[in-house]
Amino acid sequence: MTTDEPALSPNDAARATSFGAVASAYDAGRPTFPVDALTWILGPGRGLQVLDLGAGTGKLAAVAAELGHDVVAVDPSEEMLSVCRQRPGIDTMVGAAESIPLAHASVDAVIVGQAFHWFDHSRALPEIARILRPNGVLGLLWNNYDTVVPWVRRVHRAIMGEDFGAPGADAFDPMPILLQSDLFAGVETARFKHWQDLDRGGLRQLALSHSRVAVLTESRRESVLEQVDSVYETSARPPEPLRMPYITGCYRTRPSDLANYRRTLDAPVAPHL
Repeated sequence: MTTDEPALSPNDAARATSFGAVASAYDAGRPTFPVDALTWILGPGRGLQVLDLGAGTGKLAAVAAELGHDVVAVDPSEEMLSVCRQRPGIDTMVGAAESIPLAHASVDAVIVGQAFHWFDHSRALPEIARILRPNGVLGLLWNNYDTVVPWVRRVHRAIMGEDFGAPGADAFDPMPILLQSDLFAGVETARFKHWQDLDRGGLRQLALSHSRVAVLTESRRESVLEQVDSVYETSARPPEPLRMPYITGCYRTRPSDLANYRRTLDAPVAPHL
């Protein structure tokens, strides 16, 4: 695999490791993922062995488990996994995308929700290809605000701060990385709409769950929350919740012939449990 991407900057590295401190806010504030999106990635059946990589508090893993799959959630943050363990039907392991604590060819699918952009792709993609079975699938998902709605755009501006509107700010396209890799082939894409109901506290928790906000000083973080409160006060109509609209961008790909060949040289295929 070849890639020209740079390593994470010190600021990005700090943001990547900031989520453990806001695990409760992340779980309370972040949306789930659409069932249709995960079904598009995994197929309509049940009983697959699925790894949720960079699983956080298990939002995506929970959807996979509800669809009838055997799920293991891997994340480097013990704090995030402690929340994930409260969800039924999910095994957890502390680990990183660059060194996955699973055997060769041991899972049918690897799914990644809101986390692939934090990986060191030059190390993570070979690891993902290593643990996938020969006809396995890699699925990447991102919940993105639908900023066509004016009040949603205001919330997004409050969270993004001075970076709001900058080219590529808080946006990530994995397509170039996947296309450059010789370990995966045939990338497909799809988009799904869904909504999240939020009260005032939920909107605050959503803001606090963002890495850009988590690493701010206390005074700057309070400024962001004041802006978010202002949006709620001018847009909500209690007792009705605000309905945050999302567009979930999905990417689906499978190991290349080269990846499957390399894997057979390294180790035999692990049996189904």
